[in-house]
Amino acid sequence: MNPDKSTDAAELRRRAEARLSEKQQSSRSTDGDQRTEADLRRLQHELEVHQIELEMQNEELQQAQGQTETALGKYTDLYDFAPTGYFTLTGDGTILAVNLTGSRLVGFERARLLNRRFGFLISEADRLAFSAFLQKVFAGKEREFCEVALPREGLSPLFVRIEAVVSEDSRECRAAVLDITERHQIAVERDRLIEELQQALARVKLLTGLLPICANCKQIRDDQGYWKKVESYISAHSEATFTHSLCPECLKQLYPEHAVQVLEQLPPSKPADKLPPKQPQARRN
Repeated sequence: MNPDKSTDAAELRRRAEARLSEKQQSSRSTDGDQRTEADLRRLQHELEVHQIELEMQNEELQQAQGQTETALGKYTDLYDFAPTGYFTLTGDGTILAVNLTGSRLVGFERARLLNRRFGFLISEADRLAFSAFLQKVFAGKEREFCEVALPREGLSPLFVRIEAVVSEDSRECRAAVLDITERHQIAVERDRLIEELQQALARVKLLTGLLPICANCKQIRDDQGYWKKVESYISAHSEATFTHSLCPECLKQLYPEHAVQVLEQLPPSKPADKLPPKQPQARRN
């Protein structure tokens, strides 16, 4: 190909593109001149209205943001300073969130509780029950509860009631932890008193109802039909114990020669009508 012809073609193309550009600029200038002043005013009005709409939307957004921040602050205060400890737990008991009341209840700062398993706060005796409780919470949608002890260094254990329900996505559960230490102590004391009362009642055997007793020998027939002496029967049915002695009448019948001397030695408080008349003693030479 001839180099001169190639140069001419390139020059021709350049000139054509320049003329096309001039025509486009001329066309745009002509269109601009054809716009009327009314169109420009209408366009300006629409732009101003749109600007005011944007400003109003911005004000509404700022107002909504302020209300949201105020509500969030109130919610945070209600959450942190509620009388109940609130925990957010995963399926294995890892603590995702806790309010200030909850951290104070278990005796740890909130930062030290996050991402730590709640089970480590529970006494070893109750950890198995807590694990079963968590499984039950995540297995259903109903509110579940359990009562466990939280050991405290240098103090008596803290007894708490945990009520929890799983979230909608079943990824976590929200648990409320209540201090029931005082109630637990009252229940323990009540159970102790009941046990002592039951033991006392078991030791006390009352003799009630009709007792079949022999009119002659005075033996008593028990529930099995056996006849027993009075002291044996009473000993078996009460806490009474017996010591044996002789009444004045039996003493006179069994030991007449010693009765007067023995009865004279009885304390003065004994009823006088029970004493036999004093017999004159024979003089000894």
